[in-house]
Amino acid sequence: MKKTVLIFLMIFLVDSLWAEEQTLVSKDFESGGYGGPVWKLTSIKGTTTALIGGRGAWILNHTFAIGGGGYGMITQVKSDVLGENNEPLYIDFGYGGLELEYIHRSDNLIHWTIHTLLGGGSVALVEDNSNNRLESDNLFVVEPSLDVDLNITNWFRLGMGVSYRLVTGLDSDIVSNSDLSGVGGLLILKFGKF
Repeated sequence: MKKTVLIFLMIFLVDSLWAEEQTLVSKDFESGGYGGPVWKLTSIKGTTTALIGGRGAWILNHTFAIGGGGYGMITQVKSDVLGENNEPLYIDFGYGGLELEYIHRSDNLIHWTIHTLLGGGSVALVEDNSNNRLESDNLFVVEPSLDVDLNITNWFRLGMGVSYRLVTGLDSDIVSNSDLSGVGGLLILKFGKF
């Protein structure tokens, strides 16, 4: 028994002497970055809705990205509220925040990423084709997504994915948290150094 313990102890010591310390940032550290437009197709209050925005990020060792993004509605969604002239009022929704991303094998022609947005935004009632915000409320958003990227060139990638937007913090008669939460599809154009 002593002999077995001694052999394991020696193997452990020899392995420890030859092992190289692993760190997040090392002498082999590489960084890059990207930016580009994002289109999302989702549902707001039961109506198919398009959002447009953009995101940018700093990429660490071709694996992790940290950045930010913002998104807003480009289609109109009627609310249940009528304006002064008994004309319908429309929902205006926008959000943005910190974005974190894990990139799996970024050098492969086709690879996947896991992406999460943590941020805030607002929802408001507006008149038809107007920027006049009649009533508004702030909210918190968490939006994870699973994306697939295609390496078109060494400086351009095309991504498509599926996300789930979870909205909380609304205290308004305009819409509920569940009216703004939901599944979405997205298309991303990434330009940069990967």
